[in-house]
Amino acid sequence: MTVPPDVVPATAARDILRRYFFALGAPFAIDVATVAVYAWVNGVFDVLGPMVLLSAAFLLVGVWTGGWFLIRPVRRFLAADISFAETEHAIAELPRRSAILIGCLYAPMLLMRLLSARYGVTFGANVETAESTDAVCSFLVSTSFNVVLTFFVVSAYLDRLCEFLFSHYGVNIATFPGAFRRKIGLAVLFVSFAAMILLAGDIASYSGERLIREATMDVSASVVGAATIYYWISRALTHPIHRLDVGMKRVAENDLATRLPVTSDDEIGHATSEFNRMAAGLEERAYLRDTFGKYVSESVAAEILDTHHSSGRVADATGVATLMFTDIEGFTGLSERVSPTDLASLLNTYLSTVVPEIERHGGVVNKFIGDGLFASFNMPLPLEDHAAAAIRAAVDIERALAATEFPGGVKVRTRIGLNTGPVIGLSIGTDKRLDYTLLGDAVNVASRVEQLNKQFGSLILATESTIKAAGTEHGERLGSTGVRGHEGEIVVYRIDAQA
Repeated sequence: MTVPPDVVPATAARDILRRYFFALGAPFAIDVATVAVYAWVNGVFDVLGPMVLLSAAFLLVGVWTGGWFLIRPVRRFLAADISFAETEHAIAELPRRSAILIGCLYAPMLLMRLLSARYGVTFGANVETAESTDAVCSFLVSTSFNVVLTFFVVSAYLDRLCEFLFSHYGVNIATFPGAFRRKIGLAVLFVSFAAMILLAGDIASYSGERLIREATMDVSASVVGAATIYYWISRALTHPIHRLDVGMKRVAENDLATRLPVTSDDEIGHATSEFNRMAAGLEERAYLRDTFGKYVSESVAAEILDTHHSSGRVADATGVATLMFTDIEGFTGLSERVSPTDLASLLNTYLSTVVPEIERHGGVVNKFIGDGLFASFNMPLPLEDHAAAAIRAAVDIERALAATEFPGGVKVRTRIGLNTGPVIGLSIGTDKRLDYTLLGDAVNVASRVEQLNKQFGSLILATESTIKAAGTEHGERLGSTGVRGHEGEIVVYRIDAQA
């Protein structure tokens, strides 16, 4: 959920900014540790203080100054001075610019340290002078290490920063100039060649005991450096992938409200952005299906949304279906006795009772007709044994209505007509307004059979075609009768709801 900027605690904003400076301070911390190990191995502890001060002068002062400018757009956004669009590019470029900053600071500091002994500056200790080849190799590897390390440490920070901005401000970066393969390539190249370059410099520069000592130190440093780089690569690159994987699992479990922070400017960030678009589209689709399904059958809505985006029409289809018509008994007299408000409430209660029973047995409500409805079984939703299902639904409707309390204590019964026969399902209307319905003589007969309940004093009537299609003995045969609009007579059966 997005929180307005003025609601975000100031301490949280300060903390996320402070973390950036800690990330930039990683090279300084490693440099201090390296100097301490050097002093311990060579027994020159007097060199520790001056070298740490030199490192602090270049890295701490430079980091705080340069870092202040690099993080300033984020600070201004958190203070609501600028829009996110104005700071988005600076956020995406933060790892790259931070790595360049550290390179510009670390290179001259290391160069000064390597060249100092040649000009008589020994930092108060008898320090062995590095040979030119070894000094060049150490300079290249150490500077590259700090640049690569800073890039991935700040990338891990960027992951946390983007997560913070997304959770508190609902914003995501949408610029992707980076490339995942270049990031991996950068790390692999360094890890693969760093130790080789250092050893080559040692072999070309020294021999004997010093070669063994220098090689041992450089191999140890390479192992530690590789482990450090690997850790921060894992933090920076695999966390967004894991988050994306979790998000896809949530969507697969139908949690369509899932949205993820975009935390990188590469293919993973772009994939995360597309995931959010996909989830939003699925959520909108589910909303449309749910809303549309309140006006037409949910199965019809699903068919339109799934396969008929351009025209909005469901393809015409023919088949055999069992049709059901319902009508409230004595509704005309009832409407004269109760107020319009109570009548509307009664109708809603009636439909809320009848519709679930139809759907529970696999039927589809085609349309509401005044105080009744038209439903179908086996079209458009396929249903095996549809005639028997329609009979069971009719019986359960009567039982459910008998147990339902209606407004004003009114008792409501409904008349139901069932018929089975060939129909065609199609969309009718214009390009601007469509309706899905079933047409055919079987539909007309089902409607007339519902009306025959008045003649026979029954509540549920089914034609012989429905009884035969059900495949079992149902109801009481009442005889044959003619119906308006249909040639010939039909045989009807009374279905006892109490049986």
